[in-house]
Amino acid sequence: MIKIRNLKKEDINACLKIVLETEASSSRSEAKKIMEYSLAPGIKPLNPNYYVLELKNPSTGLGQIVGISGLYFDYEDPKYIMWMDYFAVTPKFQMQGYGTKMLENLENICKKKKVKMLCVFTDKEGALKFYKNNGFKVAGKIENYYGKKPRIWLHKKIN
Repeated sequence: MIKIRNLKKEDINACLKIVLETEASSSRSEAKKIMEYSLAPGIKPLNPNYYVLELKNPSTGLGQIVGISGLYFDYEDPKYIMWMDYFAVTPKFQMQGYGTKMLENLENICKKKKVKMLCVFTDKEGALKFYKNNGFKVAGKIENYYGKKPRIWLHKKIN
């Protein structure tokens, strides 16, 4: 059984493993700090909301987190644009539709918030293919992003 729910403090270590394993982040300490801030009262509106995709074993009721996705408003952008953050599925669970389920969840949240455009950056070929297959269009490319390989900026209109 698949369940997508809000991130809880006790989920952070499992989510850190996923974002590091998939290279959605290269810094454990930075990713941990952002996830913890997202749960902090008072500053929550300034940080992403994170969601986990959990697979529950129907016979035991135990769950395993296999995906994480984040969604936030950038303070410099108009409020009809939201950005994705730490969108990742554990490698052994990729190519099974879980990323699509997580993306559908984010799009539904965007619709409820009257958001018109969803944006994301990636530097991964597999992620670029996934986003394009799910209706995203390339908007631009940043060369030598922090001295690293180029990052591709994609966007999708939300209806």
